[in-house]
Amino acid sequence: MIRKDYIPRYFDELAKVLAAVLHLKNDLKPAEAKNQLNDFSTDYLGVDLTAILTIPSLLLIPTLVEKHHFTIIHFKLLEDVLYHNYLLNPTNKQHKNSTLELLNYLANTDNNYSIERKNRIEELTK
Repeated sequence: MIRKDYIPRYFDELAKVLAAVLHLKNDLKPAEAKNQLNDFSTDYLGVDLTAILTIPSLLLIPTLVEKHHFTIIHFKLLEDVLYHNYLLNPTNKQHKNSTLELLNYLANTDNNYSIERKNRIEELTK
């Protein structure tokens, strides 16, 4: 379980990683960008991103809750990680489906409305 005093730090670290990922993506270095996302996932979520992406999309949420004890905070962090991973390879249907599954889950369970999440869902369902 993530202690409350660590939550802002986790989101600060995520922001730094996403900035680095966007920079690497613009520099046409997708492998390095994926490594950054994987490192964040391993360090802050306790699960390797490649392992998360091997979980079938319909089993993603229950597996992460049961095996890795994910909370809503974990899922909010994972939301950006999965979405930016999808942007690195938008033709990968497995990544798209997993990202969409997580976005829909958060849209239904998160008490805070997110226009960004809504826009991402619309983008992925086109």
